[in-house]
Amino acid sequence: MSRVPVASVDKENWNEEEVEDDSFHRLDHSDGEINNEKQPEQKSANSKAGHRFGRCMKWLEVPEDERTTLSFLRNPDLLPIRKEHQTWGFWSNFAYWGVMSFSVGTWISASSATDYGLSYPALIGSYIVGDVMTILFTLGNSYPGLDYKVGYTLTQRFTFGIYGSGIGVIIRILMSIVNYGSNAWLGGLCVNMILDSWSHHYLHLKNTLTPHVKMDTKQLIGFILFQVLTCFIYLLRPHRLNYVLIWSCVASFCSMLGVVIYLTSKCHGVGPDFNSTKSTATGSDYAWAWVYMISYWFGSVSPGSVNQSDYSRFGSSKTAVYLGTILALLIPTTIVPIFGVIGASTTHKLYGEQLWMPMDIFDYWLKNGYSAGARAASFFAGVSFVICQIAYTAQNCGFATGMDLSGLLPKYVNIKRGAIFCAMLSFAVQPWNFYNSSSTFLTVMSSFGVVMTPLISVMIADNFLVHKRNYSTTEAFKLRGEYYYNYGVNWRAVVAWIVGMTPGLPGMAWETNNNLFNNKGIVNFYYGDSFFSFFISFFVYWFLCLIFPFKINIKHDDKDYYGAFSDEEARKRGMVPYSEVTNDEIAYHHDQRVHRSGSTSTKNEITLENVSGSDKEDHEKLSPGSEYSGSEESGENKEKQISTEEVNENSSSWRNRFSFKSPNWNRVQQQAFGKFKKPN
Repeated sequence: MSRVPVASVDKENWNEEEVEDDSFHRLDHSDGEINNEKQPEQKSANSKAGHRFGRCMKWLEVPEDERTTLSFLRNPDLLPIRKEHQTWGFWSNFAYWGVMSFSVGTWISASSATDYGLSYPALIGSYIVGDVMTILFTLGNSYPGLDYKVGYTLTQRFTFGIYGSGIGVIIRILMSIVNYGSNAWLGGLCVNMILDSWSHHYLHLKNTLTPHVKMDTKQLIGFILFQVLTCFIYLLRPHRLNYVLIWSCVASFCSMLGVVIYLTSKCHGVGPDFNSTKSTATGSDYAWAWVYMISYWFGSVSPGSVNQSDYSRFGSSKTAVYLGTILALLIPTTIVPIFGVIGASTTHKLYGEQLWMPMDIFDYWLKNGYSAGARAASFFAGVSFVICQIAYTAQNCGFATGMDLSGLLPKYVNIKRGAIFCAMLSFAVQPWNFYNSSSTFLTVMSSFGVVMTPLISVMIADNFLVHKRNYSTTEAFKLRGEYYYNYGVNWRAVVAWIVGMTPGLPGMAWETNNNLFNNKGIVNFYYGDSFFSFFISFFVYWFLCLIFPFKINIKHDDKDYYGAFSDEEARKRGMVPYSEVTNDEIAYHHDQRVHRSGSTSTKNEITLENVSGSDKEDHEKLSPGSEYSGSEESGENKEKQISTEEVNENSSSWRNRFSFKSPNWNRVQQQAFGKFKKPN
């Protein structure tokens, strides 16, 4: 963003009459003064195109009342969650992970067991071990949200640096897009359950797509309808999603339980396949098959684990987060795969084929007797599955992408726009190809763990061993603050992540095409990647921090500037409670404009006379003409004398350029932000 220096202002020649946008008076960048001469008309095609482009970009901007700054460092969605929004109790946290378990994807997860030589009981056992590992990683990664009420983007700044945080943010955006497509595809199949129950003609709708496309017309219609329906949930704020999650879990569980009860009653048991399927792998192959299924199980939910701080910050208490997460990752994640195995086993006996997807079971019932009972069952089960898929897709993919993109591009993207952008890009991943075979599905799911596990490992090591759970939220909003590290990047974290991720990539390529090479060591490493990559990145990062230490002077905030804690909680943390912080200090830390003295102090317009000593000193360092920017750089960050332009980059908004007292402040601000006034 360009900065506009203003050296002098004509305070006598202004009135309040507005003029048209195409006849505005511009800021002259060459001499730093406001030029009152009207811009000459540009007749060239290039200038007209540029003007149209500028108007288009202006139209695309997020409304000013929905953002507080033009800087990527800060927007309302990045600030710590206020105390009144921390309302997620036990059931809300249980539903956050439960909605994943009660989704259709978990029902079909056991379909790949026989491909790797495991029996169904052995597979369920590997899932339980994977659940325990997921609990440890997830709870370890939940502390920044619990301790400081901040989301994933700020935790990346703590660990990877102001600029380095972009690595983790972009990775999660890409993973969310892939996961969004996968969930939306299954959701589209659930939508077709509803439409099939309404129309016999739609049930037998003719496919008009080319055979080269791995889907039919019905599946395409359901996929598009699900995408449209999901967009409506983005009208909610993320912290209000908990009730949707709770009721979607209840509805989906009741439908799944009803299907299992009906099938077992018809089959007079769980079917022969449930107990008769034996493990074909032996010796070391059997052990590595166990290891791989554990890694796959964690990898499939690793985006949610890395995403944990975004939702643990909503927790009403640590106990609610702990118990909700532990029980949700133990109970439904074990029960629902068993439901899937029972469904496949009973349908094999009853109908002569294993039907893994619940949608296929209802499709069979409708096509072999379009009765009122079958139609009612398909409709109500379809509604419950659609609601669950929408909730899961939104909380794990849509809102996550919206939070990340609003942090990268706050001027043009908010959470709603970011979530819709994710939905649009999910078409590009062609999710219908994920479910052509169980091996393809496994490859996609396990690939998440290859990338995400080292990221989680570095974050946990940084939190517990390096920073020891001490972070300053305010410093994360400063460009050259404590988390600037080396040129904005904590290279130790980047190196540790790369070292942990790289060994698993050849194995992932082999899983896609077994003819690439035949190296059992590489393949086995890939099978156990979730174990190996975690410990590699963990100890590499810790070792690098011991050999190349950095010093953090400001380890935590001295005041609760964001209202994230109750008075009692703040005092226990050694912080001045929010109720005792002045409006001026709150406004200062919420990136409002700052006057030096004399003007009336409000929450949106403050003076340095009412700002406390440390904050006042910080602002003096941010003022034009000073020699510093942000906090004093320590450790490997050398003290630098930087220019006024660099000072403005450190400031969250270049409105702080106008830090002088002026009766014409509003006009100057409007001139700078595009609402231009005509002089007398």
